[in-house]
Parts: sequence; structure tokens; C-alpha cells
Amino acid sequence: MPKFPNFSERVNQISGSVFETYASKMAAQGGNLVRLHIGDTYLPVSYELPIDKSFLRSNAGYNRYCNTFGIDALRDVLVEKLHADNEFLVERNNTLITCGATNALSISMMALVDPGDEVMILTPAWPFFFGMVKVAGGTTTEVPFYTTLFDNPDFDICDCLEEHVTDQTVAIYLNTPNNPSGKVMNENQLLQVAEFAQEHDLWVISDEAYDGLTFDDLPHISIATLPGMFERTLSMFTFSKSMMFAGIRLGYAVGTESAIKALNKMMVHQLYSPSTIAQQMMVEPVASREQWLPAVRKQYQGLRDICVDNLKIDFPQPEGTYFIFFNAYDYLRGRDYWQLIDACLEAGVSVAPGDSFGQDFGDYIRLCFTGESPERLRLGIERLNQLL
Repeated sequence: MPKFPNFSERVNQISGSVFETYASKMAAQGGNLVRLHIGDTYLPVSYELPIDKSFLRSNAGYNRYCNTFGIDALRDVLVEKLHADNEFLVERNNTLITCGATNALSISMMALVDPGDEVMILTPAWPFFFGMVKVAGGTTTEVPFYTTLFDNPDFDICDCLEEHVTDQTVAIYLNTPNNPSGKVMNENQLLQVAEFAQEHDLWVISDEAYDGLTFDDLPHISIATLPGMFERTLSMFTFSKSMMFAGIRLGYAVGTESAIKALNKMMVHQLYSPSTIAQQMMVEPVASREQWLPAVRKQYQGLRDICVDNLKIDFPQPEGTYFIFFNAYDYLRGRDYWQLIDACLEAGVSVAPGDSFGQDFGDYIRLCFTGESPERLRLGIERLNQLL
């Protein structure tokens, strides 16, 4: 059982990249090394790419394999970002570029969970994570959490978690800002989770996909920056949300060097490494984020406020992310839940059913307020008001 600080048995059974053993000696050779070890090509691409030529000229090797931990330029600019934005005291070797946060979360389960181990999931939670635990051979324990924080922000978190922990629990899955509820946890709440994890020798999987997307000047606090937590936390980020580039399929994991190496072992056996050229494309947007991210956050907050001002139902005001999550029970009006979902579609509005986010949320509906223009969002709100 891989309670902190241990990793799963599969990490011990699987080696990393076949070339990792010699990486330092190869680097020491520099330009003197004749590279006959990897199946790649010296030839430039022989066809036109629909990409700016100056970008291609300034990014040599865009068509070649890269370091499986990520290209240096991206890892270095992310270290600067993590220092400045998230208060992480990390270096390049504390980062791993992944194929989206989905990949980062999946390999974290492969690295931490042995068959029969339990992962405590604070719900409502992103639906795919439940399956990731099961693919790794583990089981899930759901803890209704974020909606409770809206109702009672001062409830005793340690007592709540104590009711669900068992001898088989190895990790806690935490997601703040939270998809789907829009809840952003404050420092006191995170300190209680940290205290509980340390008391029970648990890993923490901190899903921070909505990093940078909090409203009303609320801070986004990374639990790994709290005392005693960096060593036991795997923090996961993505380029899909605040960077607005879900299609590029990039994310990154942050942790101790030993944890990053364990994750890399799992990743190279799944996909080897993310796209080289995709990584090169993201260096400048990360470096220039202060020039454009505040305006994006302001625009998203404006979309949230359109919902707050015009949607005539009861829901907790989202503190971050893209979403409104509400209990639809009072709006059934003689329909059962799935009839209501069908009625939304027939009225020309698609919504996400709540039971995907946890077993306690079968009456809930999730709405995304950033996927359409303000005009289309207002149209959707009008249709939902008529329906509900």
C-alpha cells in the first residue's frame, strides 16, 4: 500500500526511459555527441506547414522527439510562473509537461495506487477522475464537500474527512477552484485538509485546472505551498482553461523530483512525451500572461454576473471556474429529473447532468457560462427561465 511517501508497486516494476540512465553523460558530451541512440530523423520537414515561418526558424527541432520531461524553455518559464503566481519554490526538475491535466491525473493514479487501495474524492468532482482510479485498480470513496462549503464555510473539515478514511486510503483528490461547483477554498479550509493528510500519511492530488480563474479578487491558494505539504502533494495544471487552448493538449505536473520521476515512468509507457511543437508554441503565452490574462478573467467574471443578474433560479454564486451548479429538484414541476434534461434539449439548451459529478448530486445540473458569446448566453438564460 503506497501511503506517503511510497509509490505504487508498478512504479518499482517499470523502468523509466531506456536512455534516462545515461542522460547526464549524454548532456556532458554536448555537441560532440553523435546521436545514434534514438529513432529520429536529421532531415527537415519536406512539406509546407500552416505555421509562421519565423516561428519555425526560431524553434529548431520542432519536428523531433524532445526530453520526455518537457522542453527546457517551457519548463523554465513555468518555473517563473509558479514562483510569481502560485508561490511555489521549485526548479525545473520539479516539473513534468504532460498531455493535458487529464494525462497528469491519470499517471498520478498509476504512480500512487495499487489494486485495492482507496482514493478519497471530495465531491462534486470532475467525472473522469473516478474512472482513472478504477483503471489503476483502486476504489473511490466520495465525500460530499464543496456544496457544503457554500452552505457552511466554517464546518469542521477534519471531522468530515475522518468519517470516510479507512486503513486502505492512500490519497485525497482535491480540486480548487472546483469544477463543477465554482467553489474556491480559502487558506483555513486548505490547512484543515493539509492537517488531515499529514495525520493519516496520505498523498494529496491537487487538481488546479482552473488556476488563475477566480473572481472578485479571491486568491487561488495551492495546497502544496502550505507547511509540510509540498513533499506529499502532486499539483496538476493545464493549458486548457486560463490559457484557452484545450485543443493543444498540454498540461503539467509539479512535485518533488522523486515524484516527477515516478510520473514520468508512467507517462513514457503511455505516450512517450507530449508534442514538441505544441510545447514550443506555449512558451511565449506563459511569459506574456500578465498582458492578457487579467482581461480574460474580467470577461469571464462579466459572464458569471450576467447569470447572477438574469438567471431566475437559486444557486451559489461561483467564486471561480466556468460553471454554475444547482439543485434542480424544486424546478421539476411534475417532471422527473431526466424528463427535465430532455426538456432542456427540446428547448434548445444543453446542460450537464449532476450525477456525473458524484453519487450525491443526482438532482443537480451544471451550466457552463463561458462556452457561448454573451448574446447566446442571454438566449440560453431566457430559455432556461421559461423552462424552470
